[in-house]
Amino acid sequence: MRLGLLWFGGVVAALAVGWPAVTVLYAGAAGWAAMQAAVAWAEEGSGADRVVAAVGGGGLVVASAFGTGPLGLAAILLVAAAVATGALGGRHREALVEAAGTTVQSALFVGLAGAGVVLSLRLDIGAAAVLVVLVAAYEVGDYIVGSGAGNAVEGPAAGIVAIAVVTVVVVVLDVPPFEGADAYTFGALAAIGCPLGQLLGSAILPRVDAPAPALRRLDSLLLLGPLWPLLVGLYMDSTAG
Repeated sequence: MRLGLLWFGGVVAALAVGWPAVTVLYAGAAGWAAMQAAVAWAEEGSGADRVVAAVGGGGLVVASAFGTGPLGLAAILLVAAAVATGALGGRHREALVEAAGTTVQSALFVGLAGAGVVLSLRLDIGAAAVLVVLVAAYEVGDYIVGSGAGNAVEGPAAGIVAIAVVTVVVVVLDVPPFEGADAYTFGALAAIGCPLGQLLGSAILPRVDAPAPALRRLDSLLLLGPLWPLLVGLYMDSTAG
């Protein structure tokens, strides 16, 4: 809980400073998460490269600060680097594909999660702030209730309730770029995306209990992060017209 509060405080401070601080913070988190995932795969016998994963995950976030074009190029370079590293190891085709695949898998999703926050900030600071607060609300509700729950449903359910409460506040305060009740649609998106992101986080790893605390710090953003700037951007275009 203390680490979660520290992380949230760091995110809020970074948003106050601006996009360079947000980029550095999420690039570091994504790179660390990617490295942990690659290490977990390597311990299971895969040839995942922790260095390529770490640089690739963080690099995706840095590239996103300059737009979606550089982000796409960074994703292509990640795949190329993973394949090249696997080939240099002299692996046969099946082992090469496995090594490259697990390296990319370790880096791509966490990189896009962090990139989603940076891209949202490029659109509007309100869009990024609402994303961060909704995710934080979900994680607090999930942790407080889920840590003492007897099943796997109560925690996410509490997180979704927390998202609903925060969404009402966003509507009442009329936080831009959202116009009134339109924010409920994005609150619903967060309520769906956060728990599904946690499931994706488990799927990225070789096993559910693999140690990857940095990845777990980002898992609520794994689906929501990339979708948020895309849909907010479309929404902003529609309201501007």
